[in-house]
Parts: sequence; C-alpha cells; structure tokens
Amino acid sequence: MANIIFGLIALALGIWSLSVWWWSVVELLRGIVPLFLIMLGFIALGAGIIRMSDEERGVETVDLDENSGEQPVFRDESMDDTPRSAQS
Repeated sequence: MANIIFGLIALALGIWSLSVWWWSVVELLRGIVPLFLIMLGFIALGAGIIRMSDEERGVETVDLDENSGEQPVFRDESMDDTPRSAQS
C-alpha cells in the first residue's frame, strides 16, 4: 500500500513539476535530441561499415525472417515429461 501512495505522490509531483518548469524541459529535450541523433548516426555508420567489410570478406549474412513461417523447436530438460528413471 505504501508503494501505491508513494507512486501517486511522485506522479503528482512530476506532473506539477513538468507544468511549472515546462521551458526547462523543452530546453533539455532540445539538448538531448541532437546528442541522440549523433549517437544513432554513429551506430548506423558502424553497422554499415561492418556489413560492407563482411561482404568483402565473403561472410554470409543470415536473414532472421527466412524461417518466419516455421515454429522454432526448443528442448528444455526441465519440461520433459518422461520420468528420470526412463532417461538413463
């Protein structure tokens, strides 16, 4: 019960703070968005360079959607229905 009360108080204070300091929030977003785009650009650039180098070396890429129609089969010994005495 204390978690719910604390959560409601934190939510109310957060909404109040957001409305009072709206322009500070906007300034923060104006600073974060370009940094996020720069990081995203570096990640995309790195992925493209790795893909090009893999193609030059002849490394085969795997298409994850290739077997999308089939259900994957997973084997978990803890979910096995056979008795342990019959397994050995």
